[in-house]
Amino acid sequence: MNHFIKKYLIITALLFIFPIYCLAEDLDILDMDLSSLMQIQITSAGRKAQNLSDVPAAVYVIDQEDIQNSTATSIPEILRMVPGLQVARISSSKWAIASRGFNGAFSNKLLVQIDGRSVYTSAYSGVYWDTLNLPLENIEQIEVIRGPGATLWGANAVNGVINIITKPASDTLGGQVSTTIGNHERGSASFGYGKQLKNDLYGRFYVKHHAQDSYNYLGDKSDGDDDWEITTSGFRLDSDVGIKNSWTIQGDIYHGENNQWMDMFWIPYDPYLKRIKDQVHTNGGNLLARWEHKTSEKRSWNLQAYYDYTNRDEIYLEQTNHIFDIDFQHRFQFQNCNDIVWGLGYRSIKDDYNNTYQVTLFPDSQTSNIFSAFFQDEITLLKDRLWLTIGSKFEHNEYTGVEIQPNLRLFWKPKKKHSLWTSIARAIRTPSRVEDNSKVITYVTGPPYSPVFFERPVWGNSDFNSEELIAYEAGYRYIPAKNLSIDTAIYYNDYKDLQSYYQVSTFSPVYIVNGMEGHSHGIEITTTWTPADWINTEFSYTYINLSMEDKNNENFQLSGVTEGSSPMHQFDARVNIKLRENLCLNLWGHYTDQLDASSLSGGGISAFVDDYMNFNVNIKWTPRENLEIMLAGENLFDNRHLEFVQEGFTSPIEIERSIYVKVSLQL
Repeated sequence: MNHFIKKYLIITALLFIFPIYCLAEDLDILDMDLSSLMQIQITSAGRKAQNLSDVPAAVYVIDQEDIQNSTATSIPEILRMVPGLQVARISSSKWAIASRGFNGAFSNKLLVQIDGRSVYTSAYSGVYWDTLNLPLENIEQIEVIRGPGATLWGANAVNGVINIITKPASDTLGGQVSTTIGNHERGSASFGYGKQLKNDLYGRFYVKHHAQDSYNYLGDKSDGDDDWEITTSGFRLDSDVGIKNSWTIQGDIYHGENNQWMDMFWIPYDPYLKRIKDQVHTNGGNLLARWEHKTSEKRSWNLQAYYDYTNRDEIYLEQTNHIFDIDFQHRFQFQNCNDIVWGLGYRSIKDDYNNTYQVTLFPDSQTSNIFSAFFQDEITLLKDRLWLTIGSKFEHNEYTGVEIQPNLRLFWKPKKKHSLWTSIARAIRTPSRVEDNSKVITYVTGPPYSPVFFERPVWGNSDFNSEELIAYEAGYRYIPAKNLSIDTAIYYNDYKDLQSYYQVSTFSPVYIVNGMEGHSHGIEITTTWTPADWINTEFSYTYINLSMEDKNNENFQLSGVTEGSSPMHQFDARVNIKLRENLCLNLWGHYTDQLDASSLSGGGISAFVDDYMNFNVNIKWTPRENLEIMLAGENLFDNRHLEFVQEGFTSPIEIERSIYVKVSLQL
C-alpha cells in the first residue's frame, strides 16, 4: 500500500469522526445506549472490580461478542484490535506482540496472564504464543492495560498487561462443537461440555485441536514448511460455599508440533552455516486453585495458587520449566474514603536446559525465587469527583535483589460525561536467564574462508541490571451522546539501562550490557459509534515514536534495532452490520505502517517491512437457534505480505490470504 492510500485512510477517518463529534448532542434521539459499554466490569487495572469508565489507566476490553464477530481463530490475532498493541505474524505459529514499542518474537516488556496465571518463560521473560490454544468460546473477556502495571502485577509488566479471563463453568452449560476448515486453517475442531454437578457446583471439560498450514518464503515463494498443530484439553470446577465463599479449580494440558527451517552456525567446521529443518515439540500443563471470601462489594480476600509445567524442544535448545506460584490479596475500606488493596506473593521457578553448540546456559539447571508484596490505596478527595491512587510493589529476585515499583494516579470526573486521568509510574524488567549467564553463537568462520577458525559468541552478564521505565500518562474519556464514546490516551516513556551489546573490536566477543537508553511518546484514540440498532462501528488510531541511543556502541549493528521494530502509525476500523435477524456481516480493516528494521534475520541481515493493510470479512448465518455457520476471509487485499522477521536464524515468511468456513453447534 502506497503513502497516498495511507494518507487517504487517516484523512477519511478524521473527516468521518469530526462531524459526528460536533453533532453529538443532536444524536440523543437515537435509541442505542452505548454508554453502557463504559460500565463493563474489569479487574486487571486495580485488582478489583471497576467500571471501565472509572479506571485511571489506558485500558481496553475485548468481550465475547467482539471475539465472535472477528475473523480471528487464535488469541494473537484477536489482539490486533487493541489500540496501542503491535501485533505482527512472523510465520504460521509465531507472532511478535508488544505494547507501545519494542516489538519482536522475544518481546519481554509485556505481561500476559490467563485467569491470573502468568504465561511466562524464564529464558527470555517472554511468551510462546503458539501454546495459547484456548477455545475462543470459553473466553469471557480479554483485559488489556497499555502502560506499566508493575505496581500490582510486578516485574515485566513494563509496557502493558494482558489478562485473558475465561468464563465460569456455570456460563458454559451443555455441549458445544465447532469445526473450522480452509486453505490455511487445515482442520481445527473443539468440543466442550458443561454441567451442574450439584446445587452450587458446576463443571466444564473441553478439548481443542488446531492445525495451521504453512506459508511461503519471501523472495522465491517456495513452501516455508512452517505448518503447525496443537491439541489442548482442560477442565474447570466452580462452587459457592454459602453466600460469602467461593472456589475454583481449573487446569489444562497441551501438546504441539510446528515446523521451521533454521539457518544456523551449527558445528565448527565447513560448511559453517547450515540450513536445517526443525520440528519443535511443545508440551505443558497447569493446575490452578482459588478461594475467595467476600463480605461486601469493597471487602474481600482471596488466595490463589498454581503449578505450571512447560517443555519446549527446539534444535538450538531444549528447555523445561516448573513454576509454583502462590498469591494472597486483601481488599477493605478505611474511614469510607480509602479503598485499600494489598497482598503478598511467592514464586519458585525451576528450569532445566539441554545445551547445544548454538546456545548454552550456565548452569544448565537452577531454581530461582521471587518474594513480593504490594499496597495500593484509592483515596476519595472529592466525593464522586476526584480520586488519588498511590501504591507500590516490592519484590526480591535472585538477580538484582530488592526492586521497588511505585505509582501515583489522579482521576477526575468534572461532569457525568467526562473523565480525565493522569499518572506517573516506575516499572522494571528483571534479567532473564539468557541475559544473566549464557553463550549464544552468532557467527562462525574458518578455513578455507579464513586462515583460522573464528566464532563470535554473545555472552550473558551476571552484572546485568534491571531495565527501568519512568512512565508519564494522561487520558480523557468522553461520552457526548448515548451512542458515541471517545477514549484518548497520551504518554511519554523514559527508559534507562535497556539491553544492549558491547564489543571491543570486530573479532572480540560480544557482551550483553545495560547500554541503551531513550524515550518514546505516543497517542492512542478509540471512537465507538452506533448510528442505528443494526450497525456498530469502532475506529482507533495509534501513533508511537521511539528514540533510542546506545551509550557503548554507536555503530554496532545489534544496537538500536528496537527503534524501527514497531510501526509509527496504525489504524483499525471495525463495522458490524445486522442484515437480518439471523444474518450478520462483519468488516475489519487494519492498517500497519512500515517497519524500518523489523529485527535481525539469519546472518545479521536487517529486513525492511513495507506497510500493509489487513482486510478481513465474515458473514454469519444462524439457520437455527443452536447452529451458526460462518464464511470468513482474511488478508483479502493482498495475496501475501511480509509482517515481521524473527530475531535469530529464520528466513522471512509472507502471510497469505486465508479463506475458511466455521460451523458451531450447541448441543
